Amino acid sequence: MNRTVKRIWGKHSLSLVYILIVSYLCGYILPQLFAFLWQRTDPFVRDLFALSQDFSQLLQQPWTAITYSFFHASFIHSFFNAIMLYFVGILFMNLFTPKRFLGIYIAGVVAGGLFFMLTYAIFPVFAHREDYLLGGSAGIMAVLIFLTTYTPTLRIYLFGVWAVPLWVLGVLMVATDLLSIPISNAGGHIAHLGGALVGILYGLFLKGKLSFSLPKRARQAPTSPYTNEHAQERINTILDKISKSGYDSLTNEEKRYLFLASRENANQ
Repeated sequence: MNRTVKRIWGKHSLSLVYILIVSYLCGYILPQLFAFLWQRTDPFVRDLFALSQDFSQLLQQPWTAITYSFFHASFIHSFFNAIMLYFVGILFMNLFTPKRFLGIYIAGVVAGGLFFMLTYAIFPVFAHREDYLLGGSAGIMAVLIFLTTYTPTLRIYLFGVWAVPLWVLGVLMVATDLLSIPISNAGGHIAHLGGALVGILYGLFLKGKLSFSLPKRARQAPTSPYTNEHAQERINTILDKISKSGYDSLTNEEKRYLFLASRENANQ
């Protein structure tokens, strides 16, 4: 077992990402198999697991606030989300723990669903439409936009060639969703925006630029060499190197620095 495999199954485990990917694929394949074997033609996945725009339906089936994210409308839908989840997961696990990933992901799923329902309830254009929500895109969007907010200058290499700051990708994703609402799949794009809002708020909170608590008496916080602006620049440089050449290209000192910085972030 090489060092890369050990790292994957170590502290910054991608096993959670793999479990979600398998659930995406199973969430599409198993219902298809069930429908074939039992000759079901009714939309039982939609009726039992999809999130309806109707709040009264949510009260009757509260589990749909989560379960809608495990099922997808098509194989292409589930496959594309699985690819996005994998690459976002790699970026995230370089700095944070699986526990934090799961928290942001679930919050994005729930917020995306509620944003979808509220938007359909408020705006007249959706008054006579009966839509439902399927797919985990809102959770993925929450994680991606969180990273965009927390490390906006981190560069990713598209196709291994073009270096693009993460904030550019985040802006393009949000803009695409906004522009796509009047065109097609309005509910899905609205849910993405709900997930993005979670990512922005939590990213600002973790950077200390947003507080969800009442003001407290100021207290001198212990300083850390891994949470200042200079440290963030160095972390971004190390992550750039991983993105371009892989984790094994790091020196022992860089690996140690990234590990200590990620542990500091996990304890915040």
